[in-house]
Amino acid sequence: MSLSGRLHARFGDFWWYAALMFLACRTGDVVQAFIGLWLVPHYVGQAELGAALPLMQMASMVGLPLSVLVVPFSRWLTIYAARGELGKVKRLLSLAFKSVAAMFVLSLAAAHFILPLAFERLRIAEGSLGLLILAAGLAGPLSSVFNNALQGLKRFKAMSFISAVSAPARLIVMLVAMPFRALSGYMLGQCAAPAVMVAVSCRSLKGILGGAVKSVPLGRSDVREMVRYTIPVAFHMTVCTITGTWLMVLFRQRLPEVESAAFYIVSRLAEIAAYAGMTLSVVAFPLAAEEREKGTGGRSLLRKLVAGTLIPGLAVAALFAVFGEWILGVVPLWEDYVPYATLLSLFTLRTAVSATAGVFVSFEMAMGRFRFMWYYIPCVLVETMALVVLTGAGVFRGVLPDSAVDWMESVRAARLEFFVWWLLGASFVTLGCEALHALIRAKRMPKGRGQ
Repeated sequence: MSLSGRLHARFGDFWWYAALMFLACRTGDVVQAFIGLWLVPHYVGQAELGAALPLMQMASMVGLPLSVLVVPFSRWLTIYAARGELGKVKRLLSLAFKSVAAMFVLSLAAAHFILPLAFERLRIAEGSLGLLILAAGLAGPLSSVFNNALQGLKRFKAMSFISAVSAPARLIVMLVAMPFRALSGYMLGQCAAPAVMVAVSCRSLKGILGGAVKSVPLGRSDVREMVRYTIPVAFHMTVCTITGTWLMVLFRQRLPEVESAAFYIVSRLAEIAAYAGMTLSVVAFPLAAEEREKGTGGRSLLRKLVAGTLIPGLAVAALFAVFGEWILGVVPLWEDYVPYATLLSLFTLRTAVSATAGVFVSFEMAMGRFRFMWYYIPCVLVETMALVVLTGAGVFRGVLPDSAVDWMESVRAARLEFFVWWLLGASFVTLGCEALHALIRAKRMPKGRGQ
């Protein structure tokens, strides 16, 4: 057995594939960091920099109908791949292409009503952004379907290659397009990476699902189970996408331009804390689906997932707590944001905790369990709606008692500092609810299961 084979056997599938994906993803992240932390601030002035992240959320909103289909498609791609039912995998991929055509009309109609209002609140001119947002909103979910097909078939080497080449492709497109109009070039770059992913995935899957594999129709029982699974998924994704988009718009709409720009820089650096969790989720999803097929609770896998996400995230937050001011002062483009160094470490901590809560949700969905929604959805709603109310308290004068409105205005919530502290506290509440949920289930589960 080769050295790599012995190491694979020694560490097991989870940690071996996680390490492989981590190395590949971090190669791409170097490019992504250059794009997010230098290229975008270089071309997008401070007056518009705070609009970059909300525009990405607009793409998620427009592509929501297709994104809803991606999750059940991804789960059953994993299940069929684990069973060796490649004919059904091929059929699902075919349905994904047809779904894009159907959802294009629905997304186009949604964009017609949503985007003009969004551009007004983001204080930017539309230009070609509407079409590019629509393209990015559809390309992202479609690429996820093919990525999850590779994931389900455990083609982690192909996924590693995609992670390595998609970021440079995005960089090249943005370098060419951003000098003409910065935000349009930014959104065009968001389309480039998914396009590369689909192209490479199709080539990789062709060897597995070529002419020798015949497309097999899905059985009625499969379709019924998909529908039952999709209903809670659709509700969860709709709530999270709408509240997430609203939250990003609040950062742009309610904060001064310098603070919304500061949030862009702070959030791009803080995202480093989620790198480990994002990588582990890629590996864990098919393994969790297999655990579900075996009838186990997957408790051991969940512990690895949580520890592998939270511990590196906390380490990054600690690093920024000590060196954040120096880091922001190193790059001339970031010098205006040195006063926000404390918020950098706090938001990085929020990112680490939130990423851990997110991988728990992904794990539960892969296992086909949705009880977490009873507390997770209220937490998400309160997290966003509280900021909406507190930063727009004047609207309630005459509706609520003047004393209540005066108190809300006295909080002075329309500050980046308040946003960060509030979101940090909300992330701890959400993770605490998940920990309590996992603890209660562990005590109720028969001994021997869930390991």
